[in-house]
Amino acid sequence: MKNLLRNFTLVVISFLAFSCGEEENKNLPSTSIAKIIEVTPEFSKLKEALEITGLTSTFEESGDFTVFVPTNDAFAAVLGGLTVEEFNTANPGVLEIVLKYHVLGARVLSSDLSDGQEAATLQGQNITVTLSPNAFYPEYDTDLGDFEETSVFINSSRVYARDVKCSNGIIHVIDAVLLPAS
Repeated sequence: MKNLLRNFTLVVISFLAFSCGEEENKNLPSTSIAKIIEVTPEFSKLKEALEITGLTSTFEESGDFTVFVPTNDAFAAVLGGLTVEEFNTANPGVLEIVLKYHVLGARVLSSDLSDGQEAATLQGQNITVTLSPNAFYPEYDTDLGDFEETSVFINSSRVYARDVKCSNGIIHVIDAVLLPAS
């Protein structure tokens, strides 16, 4: 997980450093959620899912979103050996419902979350936040440059990269695909 966080951070920093002029570098959150997903190899299955469902443009445009981004490993765990396209073909409409369950219609930083909090997703159902003393990295984490004192869970999925600020919202990287109740 630490290597994934480190790789994600390096991709984002590299993209921002080379895609912005000197003046733009002062305001790093000038990249859209869609662009961060596009340039991060660990999000390629999400990128494909957004393209298949036609939701990519939603995250290219201006807006205020919070997206809980599952990694490729998280997608692989629920696809059962299928590709994203095969899953979508076998289950029409389900992929779009699942993707919208990962999105809040407002910018929400991890510091805005409280234990037991519920938040409505674009899909219509609520996700539940659980905060717990950090059992994962109780020591100083050089990737974060600080101690991660509290672990954040969305439903049962752990948030392990937080508060990636984009021009149209916030990304939190999670370790499992969130599945709505129905």
